[in-house]
Amino acid sequence: MNKLYKGIIAMVAFYIFNMFIMQIIGNFIFIGDSFTISYHMFTYTGLMTLCGVIVVCTYIIVGKLNEVKDLLGKSDNQKDE
Repeated sequence: MNKLYKGIIAMVAFYIFNMFIMQIIGNFIFIGDSFTISYHMFTYTGLMTLCGVIVVCTYIIVGKLNEVKDLLGKSDNQKDE
């Protein structure tokens, strides 16, 4: 469950960054009013979901790689004895 919480925290942080900070910067980058910029909110929602999925999957993969590394380390120690 710890991995899931880290993914949710990453999504919330990405949401805060995109919705508040990028709206301020987006007004300078994108030309148009807030209605025109609101079309980008769907893209931001997809990016937030993707950010959470990437974080959770990365933690799972790193955990599995650590298990394999430990298993290989144990087998090498048994061969040396």
